[in-house]
Amino acid sequence: GHGGACCVSLSRKEALAQGKHIKLAQESWGENDYLLVGVAHTSVIWRRWYSDKAVPDSAKNMIPHTHYVSFFYAFEPRPPFELRARSGYFCLGFAGADGTEGGMFNPHSVLTINRKLSQGNETFSCPQINFVSSFIEKVEEPDSTVIGYGINDCTPRLVEVTKKEIARMLFSDPWDMKMEEAKNEAVAQNIPWPQLPQMWG
Repeated sequence: GHGGACCVSLSRKEALAQGKHIKLAQESWGENDYLLVGVAHTSVIWRRWYSDKAVPDSAKNMIPHTHYVSFFYAFEPRPPFELRARSGYFCLGFAGADGTEGGMFNPHSVLTINRKLSQGNETFSCPQINFVSSFIEKVEEPDSTVIGYGINDCTPRLVEVTKKEIARMLFSDPWDMKMEEAKNEAVAQNIPWPQLPQMWG
């Protein structure tokens, strides 16, 4: 990964306060009472045939091959700044329609929607390029952060992300996250969710 922005502090207490699904191994924290968290991005190739000389350039130019995803990382606040955790990939969304954003609506935002992030055969409701340029703790609300990013190198946007969500992405057990996602989907569709026994001890 590269680029992005840093840093917001995340204490052990703040992480553990987010719920019992947070898994904090001793080595996750080292000797520190807090970690610094940043956001980076990396490029992912969508179309494998971009290196195929048999595919005409006119076809390749219609769909840019490089799409971007972001991830959180947490590291020790003291030298040698050991990396302690990294989240999975995520993408940041488009601006909402006029009247749904917290601030003044940017009329140029609609020009970015035709370039969406794609992976494999799936297209996501995120810009093909989202480049994080700022990441700070929200003033007077230490439980939340604000991420500033650019949408398809065209318009800027700010989003608020809670430290609870960041801790979940950095330290949750992947199986727990998968089960939580399935449960939320079942609840949204009014499907009864079974009470499963706790796993892994």
